[in-house]
Amino acid sequence: MGGAQRERSAVKIANFIIRLVVYALLLGLTAWEFGALWSSNGLDAVGALRSFHDKATLALRVAPLVLALGGVGSLRQVAVFLAFYLVGAALTAPLVCARIAGL
Repeated sequence: MGGAQRERSAVKIANFIIRLVVYALLLGLTAWEFGALWSSNGLDAVGALRSFHDKATLALRVAPLVLALGGVGSLRQVAVFLAFYLVGAALTAPLVCARIAGL
């Protein structure tokens, strides 16, 4: 393996790690805020919504790895859009669920 090729693969790995850390911070903070909004709206007491909460939290925790792996080349803009879409959905879901549940 030549020196230039080794440098390119090192840059690719560094870019992947940076993307992973940024997505993990963004979606980790969103998951924390999601949990705070969920409990402050009293949705912990609604048993029927517990599985929704668990699945949403799991999705927010797994998404950074999926977005970092899939967000290479021309798919980077799609990955950024999906990350912010998840943020918006996670921050509005507790409010919508509380309104539907009548809390």
